[in-house]
Amino acid sequence: MNINYVFHTHFGYAALLYSTTPFYITEIILPHPDKNDIIKNTTGKPAEKNVSHPQALLVIKSIQDYFLGKKEFFSPVFFEWMNFGNITPLEKKVLQATALIPYGQTASYSDIARAVGRQKACRFVGNTLAKNPFPVIIPCHRVIKSDGSYGGFGGGKDLKIKMLALEQRQSSSSLLVSE
Repeated sequence: MNINYVFHTHFGYAALLYSTTPFYITEIILPHPDKNDIIKNTTGKPAEKNVSHPQALLVIKSIQDYFLGKKEFFSPVFFEWMNFGNITPLEKKVLQATALIPYGQTASYSDIARAVGRQKACRFVGNTLAKNPFPVIIPCHRVIKSDGSYGGFGGGKDLKIKMLALEQRQSSSSLLVSE
């Protein structure tokens, strides 16, 4: 059964779309200030008011923590829970390479293209990331243009800038604490 659960984050309302048997994440919808817009973009049966599925709760809590500014490292098991159904093997390589970008850092579309062995496939990388069904966990917001400009983002350029700034603040404060 496909379930969608809309939840609040520090950046607005987001949604987790998942199946229960077996548990698979099918999509994550990025935060938006209007809850009704999020609801319109979800498919499947709305979850009950209180989600009781343990894996769904873990994913939701991790996403909420990320948007609170907690330096979040998503559990490797999350990748086992992702439904890559209609994603080609090359697209999956792009998503896997993107998932390796460390918190607080960025990589260019050409860096990702090189990482998957397709040096000239920058546009392919951009198109793949535009369809990323698992934003935040697969941090496509950390991919920028070679010239340092932001490039596109499914949640909009403003959200991308806010997410990168959040990570920069957390990374900077971590450096100050460790000195």
